[in-house]
Amino acid sequence: MRRFALASAMLGMVAGLAAAGPASAQYGMDKGQPKNALTPELPHCDHALGTAAVKEPENRWWLSYNLSSPETLLKLFASRSGCLRMVDRAGGLEMHNQEEGLAQSGELRRGSNVGRGQVASADYFLVPDIANSNTDSGGNNIGAAAGSFLPGGWGALAGSVKTKRSEAQVLITLTDARTTEQLYVAEGAAKKTDISFGAGGAGGGWSGFAALAGGGYSNTDIGKVITAAYFNAFIDLVHYMQSNAAPEPGSASENAGIQAYSVKEPITMRDQPSPRAKPVRTFAPGDLVYPTGHRDGVWWEVDDENGNRGWVSSAAISPR
Repeated sequence: MRRFALASAMLGMVAGLAAAGPASAQYGMDKGQPKNALTPELPHCDHALGTAAVKEPENRWWLSYNLSSPETLLKLFASRSGCLRMVDRAGGLEMHNQEEGLAQSGELRRGSNVGRGQVASADYFLVPDIANSNTDSGGNNIGAAAGSFLPGGWGALAGSVKTKRSEAQVLITLTDARTTEQLYVAEGAAKKTDISFGAGGAGGGWSGFAALAGGGYSNTDIGKVITAAYFNAFIDLVHYMQSNAAPEPGSASENAGIQAYSVKEPITMRDQPSPRAKPVRTFAPGDLVYPTGHRDGVWWEVDDENGNRGWVSSAAISPR
């Protein structure tokens, strides 16, 4: 009798575990874990903190989990939060180039206004990576002990009750698109303990963004956990970009330094914006000059690589 009562109590504990907590708590972090302990709410920004493009890492780690690229997750987070404008450097850019080709060949209608110089630049690159993951970390056969106390089919059912824990730690590296400086590495972690009964399973699913992203993120445990981890990492990223340590929104271009221009033909740098002014030096095709921003008609003030300053005709130089 005592054995039956003990086994019943253990089964009750298992049932309680299976019913415990909402999906956000299941897939978030425990309070004793790192700083983004429980899955919080997605932040919302009144204005975008910059424009970003996703750069996939070379190792393409998601393929080993039968997942699609996490680029879709990051774009969803950015769009729903309003914190980042995203530019598409994959399919979107490819389709733009096709449209531009049609325009140059004369196939598009008059006034279509598709051509060069229209693509928005990225202030930042987001590189999604994974630091660690485990699809069966510390699994336990909780029901085995209870099953040993119960007779017949009850013991078999209890013995099939077991836990399986999935966890992941991910990174989002924020890189300045012009200087390639790594500004910040956002971190996110999540885990889930799934109480399963034999071949079946209990416990809620972390839907929402995982379902929208598709590609295995909504129908596998590790996909759901990785979604939650990136959710946490994105929030960490936004908090950094809103802090005083981050560059001001829209300042990436201004802070990147002077863009180099290449000399297209032999020219002479002069000390004043006039063809009759005193020569400073000559340039050969391929030499680099750095505009200072001062202009006088077609004349631009430039520096050479040795720090000499003077004026050249803008018709003789072009961006590299």
